[in-house]
Amino acid sequence: MTPEELKKIADKIAKCMALAASDNPAEAEAAKRQADALMKKYNLTSGDVAAAAVHEEYSDTKSVYRPPVYLCGLANIIADAFGCHAVVTLGLDFGFAKRNTRVKFMGLGIKPELAAYTFDVLRRLITRDRAKYAESLRKNLKRDTKIRRADLFCQAWVAGIAQQVRGFAGSEAEQQAIEAYKAQKFGENLKTDQRSGAEAKHGNDWKSEAAGFDAAKDVSLHKPVQAKRGALLGTCR
Repeated sequence: MTPEELKKIADKIAKCMALAASDNPAEAEAAKRQADALMKKYNLTSGDVAAAAVHEEYSDTKSVYRPPVYLCGLANIIADAFGCHAVVTLGLDFGFAKRNTRVKFMGLGIKPELAAYTFDVLRRLITRDRAKYAESLRKNLKRDTKIRRADLFCQAWVAGIAQQVRGFAGSEAEQQAIEAYKAQKFGENLKTDQRSGAEAKHGNDWKSEAAGFDAAKDVSLHKPVQAKRGALLGTCR
């Protein structure tokens, strides 16, 4: 069975299951029987039906390398805010063929698209702000110190954004559907990123964190996200 065929059948079963909650006992019983018959015929479980409603939208990180810790943190914050789950698929570089690393957002309805769009916007902003901040550091600083302070800046930037991103978080049923989808698609192959972020080592490192928090205060997501949401809802009519 192709994914398209599975989704079509699962949609039909889902509609039957919804009708099974009808206040009309006869209608509810008939719908439940039909849902049970379809699941038996196609050897599907309720988890299969739920997972079929989940879809992905990805954001290209513009790099073949593993994203820095602060970008992974940003992806998770956005995923939580939109009731999605985020998974990073690493890029490849064989010289003759390249594939950039992607952040995939899995969820229901328009939420994955909104999450991916939000991540695209914020990734560009934090990349810009990091470059500007790194340029402002003293020229005679050691390279490791510059990298650490730029990373501390970004981590604080992400923490500041976390206070602004508010949720369209999904229901428990939606989260269960996403978990079922992940289990079907990835099985035991998903790995948790165990890396830790940059840590302040010297007295002046706190200035980098303060600068990151300050930079995040200037970032507003309300207008672009609402515009994207309106556009997506328009395409569904």
